[in-house]
Amino acid sequence: MKKSDVCNYLKGLVIPHMPDDFVIAKPFRHGLDDIELKRGISAFRLFLHQLFDKIATDENITPAKVYAPELGNDSIRDSFPIFNDIAVVLFSLGIYGELKTEPRYELTVDGNDLLTPFISKKPSAIKKLNNKRKLELFSFLSDMGFYFEDLNLDNDIDLSKAGTFYITYENDDFLILGLKLIAQALGNIDANFLKLASVFMRCDFYPLANATIKKHTASASAFANPQSSQIRNWIVNLERHLMASGCKISCFSLSNTTGGGSFSYVSRKSKKTVCSINMGILGCEISIHGNHFSNECSILAELPENMLNFIKTGRSICGKMQEPNFKCKHGGQFKFTHNGETFEICKWGGFNFALSDKSDLPLYRKWIDLELAWS
Repeated sequence: MKKSDVCNYLKGLVIPHMPDDFVIAKPFRHGLDDIELKRGISAFRLFLHQLFDKIATDENITPAKVYAPELGNDSIRDSFPIFNDIAVVLFSLGIYGELKTEPRYELTVDGNDLLTPFISKKPSAIKKLNNKRKLELFSFLSDMGFYFEDLNLDNDIDLSKAGTFYITYENDDFLILGLKLIAQALGNIDANFLKLASVFMRCDFYPLANATIKKHTASASAFANPQSSQIRNWIVNLERHLMASGCKISCFSLSNTTGGGSFSYVSRKSKKTVCSINMGILGCEISIHGNHFSNECSILAELPENMLNFIKTGRSICGKMQEPNFKCKHGGQFKFTHNGETFEICKWGGFNFALSDKSDLPLYRKWIDLELAWS
């Protein structure tokens, strides 16, 4: 997991364009027309691409001491803290800055406001950064074209003493408008998601469509861009099929910085999860929950040997299941017989399959359809 790989992955997650018929809700329009608003979001999108390119080539940005590439998604925030820290600074400036539209786009920021928790009873995200780190991040943004008028970048930054300062962007002042809009988009979703810098770093403008949105409603399709065209199309078609079959997306979570997502599809009829799609920098995975596995055992005869062996061994074995008289409180135990041999597995690990261009995608779809039929 090289730094350049992470940057390319994050670039792939940036939402490529705004639909022509997308309308931003009145509270976020700042008295501006659609052309100006869309230009602002486009400027922020372009900046994110430039940001990832700069991080990829900046020799001064190196992995942290805790760098552990084998850990995958969850290690990236710790291995490359620059992604999360930059997102924290940008979001804080955007959400607390007062937008001025004439004669140019500009943000007016009070240093003490940045230290105020956006979520009550929780510490300010930027307050967790020490003053030296703040200086490094503001200087990094200054090198990228941001101008912080009346903010001293010669010494460590103490925001409690910084007073009021002004933010402009040299190359295209519409970026300031885009920064404000995307910060408002993230601020408009459920508070539990505010820690997810990856939503912000995707230029995710969708929450701006609804002034009363309570929870982010992104889907797996929206996060499938970095996958191959075959996997991406399969995910999009599967999600449409699941929604048309009476499922809803009940669980949506993201790794803190990578933009990897986990999406669970629950039958409205049975109230049980049919399957989940998990995505991240290391790839994509389908998890079939097998709530009616006893009715679906016939599918075993169609599984290739490598899939069958994977179910019977490896991650499918839960250590606790080896304990005498153990009974899973989560309903995750399955017993099945195949070719005269009895197996006991954990459904949380036993039916997880990596998705690749070599995967038997039609077989996964058939298994999911069986689950839908019994739901």
